[in-house]
Amino acid sequence: MTVLDGTLTDLAKLRSGDEPIVSLYLDVRWSDEQQRDRVRLFVQERVRQVLAQYPEGSPGREGLARTLRRVQDFVAEVTGQAREAEKNGVALFACDGMQLWRAHFFRTSFVPELCTDHIPHLAQLARLADDEEPAIVIVSDGSGADIYQVLLGDLALEESIRGFVPRVDSEERIGSTNEPGTHFEREEKEERRTEEFEKKNRRKVAEEATALFDGTPGTRIVLVGTSENVAAFERELPERLQDAVIARLPRPREWASGDGRRRSGVVQGAAAAVREHEKEEEARVVEEVVGESLRGGLAVLGPDDVVNALNQGRVHRLVLEEDFARAGFRCTNCDALGSNAESAEVCPYCGGALVVVHHLGEALVARTLGEGGAVEVVAHTNKLHSYRSVGAFLRQASGGGMRGHPAAQGK
Repeated sequence: MTVLDGTLTDLAKLRSGDEPIVSLYLDVRWSDEQQRDRVRLFVQERVRQVLAQYPEGSPGREGLARTLRRVQDFVAEVTGQAREAEKNGVALFACDGMQLWRAHFFRTSFVPELCTDHIPHLAQLARLADDEEPAIVIVSDGSGADIYQVLLGDLALEESIRGFVPRVDSEERIGSTNEPGTHFEREEKEERRTEEFEKKNRRKVAEEATALFDGTPGTRIVLVGTSENVAAFERELPERLQDAVIARLPRPREWASGDGRRRSGVVQGAAAAVREHEKEEEARVVEEVVGESLRGGLAVLGPDDVVNALNQGRVHRLVLEEDFARAGFRCTNCDALGSNAESAEVCPYCGGALVVVHHLGEALVARTLGEGGAVEVVAHTNKLHSYRSVGAFLRQASGGGMRGHPAAQGK
């Protein structure tokens, strides 16, 4: 579960008629006017290309033209830094006929993309949701800790939890007696007392961190501080939080110079830790889906078997390479998908008419998300690429029925 799950599920259920949905992704990290010009020119050229695909008078073209004009006005505002100037990426989904206009800004940038389809293109947004897992950064010391929550690469919460820690001057440690061993006994007693206060402070921080963790599913934890403080604090965490710790980092020296640097460092440190963890997770997922499929378990590999499983509503988690590029078909009657645009003239399940799906990967993503499944978009790997860049974990073994097939419809 991710921070964007609700957004992705809602978008994945959208279907347009004659007038297509416009999906726009932009990298809006500005350093000079040339970069802003490149974004404006990219959008301008893509709008021209898109409209050229819809001849004058064709169904949906007039509404599409209105949507694209509004998109260009929106991009002019963004490039003019009239809105969300501190963000680095924007994802927009729009369709005039559906009264759809959903703009999302993020700290993370996207690969520029402007396309039209009967569904919104969600692969980039799904990958952001997966790669930018929520994180809690805990900077601990004896008096407590500073807690930061990072969501989608942005600092969402900052809280300082501090408690009392007694301090004793060295002169007071000596005491008024000269009896042998008294000095060391008092030191030990004061050290135990200090440790009790510090432990109480750590428990208070652990309670707050647990509440925050439980309120945001899928959260990862990054611990910052000396190895001694980090180890002592980690022992106070519940087991489920200990299992979520992905990094233990020393406190950077530059953090002492001001809150601005610390906040920036927290976000960057969390992002780096999450990215490293995600690389390991992607490799593990690819190994698992390939291994599970080859063992004949609840997984399949390759476009044909993945599409069949999706048509049966059995996909629990889609695993798709970022460079997956393939066309397929969709039945206009039963909505079944096919993995090969040239494999049939009519729907093999209901005999309905077929339309070409130029971006089959996006159709797989939308179908999976819309049916409550998860999506893992991974970097190119030789192992998954050998199976034409796609696999899926299944909810159950084959039931024999297909979407659009009589067995699936109870006919």
